[in-house]
Amino acid sequence: MRAFKQTGSLLFFSLKKEWLKFSLWVLGCLSFVLVGIIAFVSIYSGAADRQAMSAAMSNPAMQALFGKAIGLDNYTIGAMYSHTMTVMTLSLIGIHSILLVVRNTRQEEEEGMLELFRSLPTGKMAHSTAALSMLLISNILIAVFTILILLIFGDSSISLEGAILTGIIYGLNGLFFGITALLVAQFSANSRSASVTAFSILGIAYGLRIIGDTGLELFSLLSPLGLLYRTEPFVTNQWWPVLVIIPIMMVLGLTAFYLQSKRDMGGGLFPAGNGKRAASSFLKSLPGIIFRLLRMPLIIWIMAFVLLGIAYGSVIGDVETLIAGNAVIEQIIANDPSQSIVNQFISILLGVLSIAAAIPALQVMMKAYSEEKKGRISHLLVGNRSRTRVLLSYTAFSFLVSVFMQLLQTAAFGGAAMTSQPEGLAFKDVVLGGMAYIPALWVLIGAAVFLYGWFPQIISGVWGLLGFCFMILYFSNLFDLAEWVKGISPFYHVPEILRGEEGTLSLILLMMMSAVLTASGFIGFNRRDLIND
Repeated sequence: MRAFKQTGSLLFFSLKKEWLKFSLWVLGCLSFVLVGIIAFVSIYSGAADRQAMSAAMSNPAMQALFGKAIGLDNYTIGAMYSHTMTVMTLSLIGIHSILLVVRNTRQEEEEGMLELFRSLPTGKMAHSTAALSMLLISNILIAVFTILILLIFGDSSISLEGAILTGIIYGLNGLFFGITALLVAQFSANSRSASVTAFSILGIAYGLRIIGDTGLELFSLLSPLGLLYRTEPFVTNQWWPVLVIIPIMMVLGLTAFYLQSKRDMGGGLFPAGNGKRAASSFLKSLPGIIFRLLRMPLIIWIMAFVLLGIAYGSVIGDVETLIAGNAVIEQIIANDPSQSIVNQFISILLGVLSIAAAIPALQVMMKAYSEEKKGRISHLLVGNRSRTRVLLSYTAFSFLVSVFMQLLQTAAFGGAAMTSQPEGLAFKDVVLGGMAYIPALWVLIGAAVFLYGWFPQIISGVWGLLGFCFMILYFSNLFDLAEWVKGISPFYHVPEILRGEEGTLSLILLMMMSAVLTASGFIGFNRRDLIND
């Protein structure tokens, strides 16, 4: 037991240090559950609406995105939730668990905190055990509150057994990917490679599930996402996947602890490979460094956006059947009798996709803040590199990412939509409609630059602004919000090209606002001290 000495003290320390991130991630996962069940109950209260939805969700592209269609013969709210929300929620919880474990194990080891802990009378395994204990607490909270949310806000089809099963698979999924992250951290030379490897495993699991759910079912069983999806809560309530994944998880955990006992502190079982003797001219440049830091996340986002665009575009041919007679959806898209219902629905989807495209663009600015916190920005301020030049490189890269990601997913969406041959819809119009949101994306980037320049400690507040923009875009018509509230969102001022709106002046004003915010951020960055100065 000496190896686990002071685990409780380290757990208390980690919770005290991580309480904000810990709470926000748990609340974020639970909010995803809450919004999903409330939306289904309020929008698809009629059986006819749900059957129309089931026809659209039987599309192969939608099954690749959400999972193999289940409960189609009686598509209740429970069946709909289980079908469309399970894989997405499992993926979100998996991301949270990977980040939590890597951040509280390998990253702390890399930053020298573990060496301080080891200088005290603590056991060799106490640090990792504390991290896994925090992982366990997190996923128990998610599981318990998921059960309560589903039972409180669901309808009669949300059975007690199905709610309990849903909560359990959410918790087990988080534990599985958290333990997997701890395992790969033993092989990795640093926290970055541990994160990349763990997220790659999550991506492979998602890919195997796609292959299995669209054809070869065996591949789904090899994926923890596909395996847990086979529980089918509120439809068949299968418990055997739970019994399968628990022993696998235990073996992975024991293996991780055994390997940790065999490796040296600060190193991995697989040592880092020798780099090149000389860096390329591109890597020596500021854009090259930024690209190298963000290369893997950007690759993951590219694949996700292509898949998302194709999935949503492939159901455009079923839109009229899906929406017809559903008063709530018609209110959400502000149905205009003079306009094609397909064009109106596509306009909403393009706005939602553009908000998704803002995430990787904003992550570039968040990376600048992260590098400064770690004292690395100061290393770039050498020679003739000024603060303006360093921040300009991050900002320009962020703007470029926003344009590229929006163009990529809009093109994927438009190309998939064309396969259903909707009347009166042109690929060029879809792309132009999507690219019209670029100035709104730039306003968000400008806000991030402004916060980074003047108030770097609250730069994460830009995520709250992004969430507000999504709520305004998607639900403003449903809740009849005041015009001034809607006007806070830059996306509200974007003209909907497919509806024939003209808004050149609005786009110019959005770009001017972005320029003002960005310039103000540069002024603040040049005037303030660096965080570690």
